[in-house]
Amino acid sequence: MKWIALTIRPIETTASNDSLDEICSELMTRGALGTTITSPPEITCYLPEESSLADTFVSHAKELRCDVLTVTEISDEHWTGACPEVWEPIRAGSLEVIPVESPSDPRATPPHAIKIIPGLGFGTGHHSTTRMVLAELTKLPAPIPPYAILDLGTGSGILAIAAAKLFGSPVEAIDIDPMAIENARDNTAMNGVDNLIELSTKPLQELSGPYDLILANVYGEVLVQLASEVSRVAQPHATIIMSGITELVWNQVYTAYCSTLKWRVEDETSENGWVCAVLRR
Repeated sequence: MKWIALTIRPIETTASNDSLDEICSELMTRGALGTTITSPPEITCYLPEESSLADTFVSHAKELRCDVLTVTEISDEHWTGACPEVWEPIRAGSLEVIPVESPSDPRATPPHAIKIIPGLGFGTGHHSTTRMVLAELTKLPAPIPPYAILDLGTGSGILAIAAAKLFGSPVEAIDIDPMAIENARDNTAMNGVDNLIELSTKPLQELSGPYDLILANVYGEVLVQLASEVSRVAQPHATIIMSGITELVWNQVYTAYCSTLKWRVEDETSENGWVCAVLRR
């Protein structure tokens, strides 16, 4: 299968990080399967190979006051060549994440490391949001009995894998993108935790829970929209670790969860203009 990589640049070349993140969020809302800020202020978004969809996103770029720089095809097995940074191992707390080309990748990896095949799940741990959630996960004690865990917007499955490895707990992992679920299925099997992780494209509204721990690394605007549903499926004593929130949007997320639904912030960290928060109630 082939993909379209559409690279754009804001007409206002001094656009802030928050402005770039807002453009990425809007592109995802309009149907992009993933976005990367490649060489700030340039943004690349990834689309299925449909000429009409590419044309549509060219129009979206103009609406978002961006110039279109390139529109290129990338084969499914080679698309990460456009993002060489995804091949660097990273560390988050006590966890090490090592990107690999396939389950048979010959590179040696520590036995407890998380191995991830970079794919259209866009979750190798390199982004600040993923790294902060992973670090917060390592601060939680292993529970008895095990947590019931929800990974909302699982992407590559990296957070679900980390939670399953750390706690030996069952994880329900959902994503609206079937290609992300396919990538996550490969990653969970490669890490030997596929027996603990249930992957699906079920909408949150179809889940009943209740969950002790909810991981939600999705855009802040989406977290605001889903606040009532997230609270509905959470145990009374539940913990939420959330990120994907720009500093600009954090007040909206805080209002939706803490002011309105009476969650409290137990921990808050920020990196490169992104916020990660641990909420409890």
